[in-house]
Amino acid sequence: MANPTHLDRLHQGVDAWNTWRDAEPDTRPDLEDADLSGRNLTNINLKRANLQGARLHKTFLTVADLEDADLTGADLTKTNLTGAHLDRARLRRARMQHADLGFATLNEADLTGADLSDAHLLEALLFGANLRGVVARRAKFREAILTGADLTGADLTDADLIGATLDGATLDGASLPPLFNQGEEDWKREA
Repeated sequence: MANPTHLDRLHQGVDAWNTWRDAEPDTRPDLEDADLSGRNLTNINLKRANLQGARLHKTFLTVADLEDADLTGADLTKTNLTGAHLDRARLRRARMQHADLGFATLNEADLTGADLSDAHLLEALLFGANLRGVVARRAKFREAILTGADLTGADLTDADLIGATLDGATLDGASLPPLFNQGEEDWKREA
């Protein structure tokens, strides 16, 4: 359950929240299970925040700092995370269908078992990300960097991987799009 004081601070607006975070950098915000759906939290500092089970459906988190945040089991469906910083964030079993993660950084993030169906990850950075068991049907990974990512058992059925960098990625047991399975040269030619 969210800390009521932290929730009250958040209701004062992003500017007031960020001022508080700057003054109290060692405080770890606790917004567990909070309902923040539909809010505009653009450019908010949620670094290291506990957002386990939070409801962030249709929330604007563009350019938000969610580095090292715990979003385990959070609802991020149709959430705008364009340009957000999610390095080392824990997004295990998060629901992220139709989320926009274009240009977001998710380096070394843990997305084990997350649902990224129909998500947009245009030019997203996922260096060393853990995507084991991810469901990413019809997700758009165009030009995304997945170098060293672990996609073991991922469901990438009908995903758009055109221009994605998968150097050193683990794809054991992953369901890949048909064009990808034709071979890299054929796949690039189709693009």
